[in-house]
Amino acid sequence: VQSRISASDDDAEEDTLNGSVDLYSTDLELITDVSAGQVVGMRFRDMAVPQGATITQAYIEFECDEADFNQTDITFFGENIANDLPFTADTNNITIRTKTAASANWNSIPPWSVNFKYQTPDLYAIVQEIVNQGGWASGNAMVMIVEGSGKRTAESYDGEPDNAPLL
Repeated sequence: VQSRISASDDDAEEDTLNGSVDLYSTDLELITDVSAGQVVGMRFRDMAVPQGATITQAYIEFECDEADFNQTDITFFGENIANDLPFTADTNNITIRTKTAASANWNSIPPWSVNFKYQTPDLYAIVQEIVNQGGWASGNAMVMIVEGSGKRTAESYDGEPDNAPLL
């Protein structure tokens, strides 16, 4: 099962200083943008996974938009809800969402090179927690939330839709 970010309101960056949310960035900085930190949200639509299905593997594939070499450590969470809503420009629209108990760390990420694709560590526990919810149904949307430090820059829907993040 695969789902690619498919609209401007399906990937977003929230500034950690003032809570402003950008829905139209041409790339996704994981995590530092200029000198400010941010939280990144990605919403994957139409996840054709039945409620309670056993998840054996899950990851997000990113395409690099800018070469980055600094120390980067990030953590992935899901939104703990059975059918996620699109992101909005409302203040704190990513961080206000309830995160899953399950998370996955991606520490000491190797340097990225432009136009190459990179896969996260296994996110199966996050996806499993979401699809185990009673309200989950095949075709629902699923959100991943990314926090951390450092910087890796990936394509976004508004930058290159065909190379936006893929779950």
